Amino acid sequence: MKLLPSIAFSDFSGSAGNVTARKRGDKTVLSTRTKHSRKKTRFQASTRCRFTDTVRGFSRITEAQRQGWFSLARNLGNYSTSTGKTAISGHNLYVAINTYRRICGKPPCADPPATLRPSRSISYGDFWISPGHIEFTAIGNRENPNEVLHVAMYPAPSPAETGCWNKTVCVAIFPDTNWGDIDITRAFIKKFGAPLAIGQKVFITICWLDSECGYLKNFSQFVFTARETSILGNAAYRPRAKITMDDIIPRTIYSKTACCDYELSNYLRITSNEIVAERLEGETAQSCNIPHKGLSSDFNYERSFQYARGTEEENYIIHYVCVIVLNSVSTRINISMCVGMHTDHINTFGTYCVTK
Repeated sequence: MKLLPSIAFSDFSGSAGNVTARKRGDKTVLSTRTKHSRKKTRFQASTRCRFTDTVRGFSRITEAQRQGWFSLARNLGNYSTSTGKTAISGHNLYVAINTYRRICGKPPCADPPATLRPSRSISYGDFWISPGHIEFTAIGNRENPNEVLHVAMYPAPSPAETGCWNKTVCVAIFPDTNWGDIDITRAFIKKFGAPLAIGQKVFITICWLDSECGYLKNFSQFVFTARETSILGNAAYRPRAKITMDDIIPRTIYSKTACCDYELSNYLRITSNEIVAERLEGETAQSCNIPHKGLSSDFNYERSFQYARGTEEENYIIHYVCVIVLNSVSTRINISMCVGMHTDHINTFGTYCVTK
């Protein structure tokens, strides 16, 4: 039986359950709890300690600013949390908004935001939840430069645990995806101290959050047990295919290569690369060929149209080039000029779609 404070106990002052009693003169005033529940994981406790001054900050702003937060809370009505919707006060709205701003690396704001831009759920292609890899692929693009990916997780110690969304804690903030992918593995181990085990249940909440606004409303939630293959496609994990200086022949009678950093996404067929090469005598004026030593089966015939620039002596003139990676009958990287002045030096840069 839980004993709650009551006016029947005139000398009682303290808290029990979700009710607090305070002595004010001859009266005992009852109120419900406005802070976080005392039931929390040690990871949540650590996070909350970091933002204690955010709670106190409400008392330091002006009365006009406080009234602005009260008005915004009334207009907002119910506030969405990872455990559902609840009515919120101006004080708690101030704390919620500024907590997420600080998690995103922004300073707290005293004035209420003029516009509340709610967070968004994500779209994705597939994802892995395994001891070695926690990774989402083919995530949709952000809608404005202020959006970041907010990831909260909770690894359940028992597979019997259910409904643990109130135990999730922020694991990582990603300013943007890496060609549509995010790898949470290192952030997870840093937060929880150990990788997942096969069969372990994990709760994940993830969303696009406006870092300037800090308004958490819509999000995607997942609960799965860790396994080696991907959740949707049941595919084994494959790292991105790469071509580095170790894979090519940097100097021939036709070309000289100073840098080769080429990556190919296996899921979206997107390439991101920087190749710095120089065409030598004997090569045609329209192309530069870089031989390689043989690549993985991820490469066959990969063509992309890219921008490239010249050297400082050439005033960094911009070219439009076609980059083709051949890995079957021929083993070379061909860079041919499409638009622009033909120069001996070529420096490709950027991220591009691979075409047929």
